[in-house]
Amino acid sequence: MKLKGGEKRGIITKVKDGILAVLEAVETLPQGVKPTGLRGKITARFMAIGHQGIYKNVAAVLNLQPEDDFLEISCGSGLFIKSFASHVHSVAGVDHSEDMVKLASYYNQKRIEAGTAEFRHGDAAWLPWENDKFNAVTTIASFLFWPEPLKSLKEMYRVLRPGGRAVVSIGWNAEDGQDHSKYVETHGMRLYTGKEIQDMFQEAGFSQNYITYFKSFMIPRGIIASAVK
Repeated sequence: MKLKGGEKRGIITKVKDGILAVLEAVETLPQGVKPTGLRGKITARFMAIGHQGIYKNVAAVLNLQPEDDFLEISCGSGLFIKSFASHVHSVAGVDHSEDMVKLASYYNQKRIEAGTAEFRHGDAAWLPWENDKFNAVTTIASFLFWPEPLKSLKEMYRVLRPGGRAVVSIGWNAEDGQDHSKYVETHGMRLYTGKEIQDMFQEAGFSQNYITYFKSFMIPRGIIASAVK
């Protein structure tokens, strides 16, 4: 059955409204910080849909190559890895929610069976890998929740090989002109400027720091910070 223009627009509007309602609920629930259980799985899936714009911008900055060994910190559902890192040599993910580790493993099961992927339960400030393991690492929309951001960046530096690249993306930030005060209080998150992240990159040992700004769904001015070891 072929839909008319008005019907298509109506369906698109309902989908957008549904995603928006879920994301607004995420903002006021612990599930947005540490997804757990069935609700957490549903939240993570909708977050992945809502974050597609962020994913595309991060993927463009990362510029992952077939020879890369790639790590995503706070990997959540693992759908960024599945969608944008399927072509790289090996992938890994770490998350502080055991349920998200299971979900990411489920979505990337074929790669795990092939021996080219692994997902672990862990903390961004204590990464469970040896030195110089990866040559690309990212975290998407989670940095503002990290209690030890500088230590976590130092961990990124440690697990990267010389010349490896790190990419940190944040949607809400201190430069987007929005009032996030009630969410800062609810979740204990911190809003950063691009300059603040660059300064932390430098303190962690990185060089060649860059800032890219982007727009996406519910994000008027997102920040992607990148650096090289």
